[in-house]
Amino acid sequence: MSNLIQDIINDPREYLPFLVMLGGLLIFWGGLCVSGLISVRTSIRRRRFWFALPPLVFGLICVSAQIPIAIDDKAAGSQMSFDLRWLFLVPVVCGMAGLALWWRARREVVA
Repeated sequence: MSNLIQDIINDPREYLPFLVMLGGLLIFWGGLCVSGLISVRTSIRRRRFWFALPPLVFGLICVSAQIPIAIDDKAAGSQMSFDLRWLFLVPVVCGMAGLALWWRARREVVA
């Protein structure tokens, strides 16, 4: 692993497509998490649920997709693989909480 990190530092252009894809994925994930947290806050105060829809929809799509990352270190003879779809459970849970709080607040206003 340390050889891989040193290789990325020495020649980042070789890994540029991977780094751009990973950076874009993490920015997208961060945006969905922020939207999910905003949905929890706005559903309590203003009774709006629009912020809960993107984390639910895109989070469920990303959870059902496979986002594999495999790293081969030929010098050390090791291989690591990750599946990043579990990261998208956080926005899904935040979106569901925002939707549930909106539903509860809406029912209290009607009653």
